[in-house]
Amino acid sequence: MRAFALFFATLIGFFCAHAFAQQEKTAFSDLVVLAPKLARLQNQFEQMTTPGVSIEAREVFRKGASGVDLQVRYNIYVKGVPPDSVFHQLQWPVDREKPVSGFSGITINSDGLMICAGRTAEQCHSGDRLDAPIQFSRIKPLKGEPMRFIFISKDLKVPVSFIPDPVESEDNGCKLSAVRLSAKFELALIEGMGFPPNAEVRLKNSNGESPEAVVILDDNGVSATADKSTGVVVKTDARGAIQATLLNNTTGSTTGSEVVQMIAPHCSPKVQYSWGVF
Repeated sequence: MRAFALFFATLIGFFCAHAFAQQEKTAFSDLVVLAPKLARLQNQFEQMTTPGVSIEAREVFRKGASGVDLQVRYNIYVKGVPPDSVFHQLQWPVDREKPVSGFSGITINSDGLMICAGRTAEQCHSGDRLDAPIQFSRIKPLKGEPMRFIFISKDLKVPVSFIPDPVESEDNGCKLSAVRLSAKFELALIEGMGFPPNAEVRLKNSNGESPEAVVILDDNGVSATADKSTGVVVKTDARGAIQATLLNNTTGSTTGSEVVQMIAPHCSPKVQYSWGVF
């Protein structure tokens, strides 16, 4: 847990020093440098919690069309924490350099559901209603944009990430998704699962305007050029999962549409998204 706390302290300091996300014109070279760190940050939200603690976002409402008037709401459940825990919520959008304060006084009921109990001064409340479930909502979410929360209670820090309007596809059991890592989707985290373990697959991209994009292959910033005709080889892990960071050639154009495909012997899922726009 100390390592977990140190990670977030380090990342907060990093983003304060590099306030890139709110800038309208982030340099291509800056995103190349930042890509491994932004991918690592997203991984922490997706994978790392205190041992023995679990957190789950359950969708309870969806209305409207993707990219038009979509509205989504979630309940969040936390298990493995002391029953008297009182949480403060931080939000970390991809267009912010550091977390933003949210709800305070959050507690959980016997099912682990986050609520506004309204029974003591330190607990949040919802009018005259006691023990009201909290619905975390998003109106008109961006394609591939993660909702990222950190819930803090005493020595606990519990992160969670979920995507209301995902960019994803499936082909013959192989799944592929693109997660927005920068405000205008110039930088995407490409994730795949269901591929053969410890195998080489080919990542291909085609945006119709420029023949190449930079692919960051690992945490050390090792990169390769993904050509739309040949692609670049990416190796799966022991679980058959893939992860790479795709940085579109923003030096050639300010907007574009990207098609990304992972090609394996038995499957070839493909996703498409627009970048350079909100």
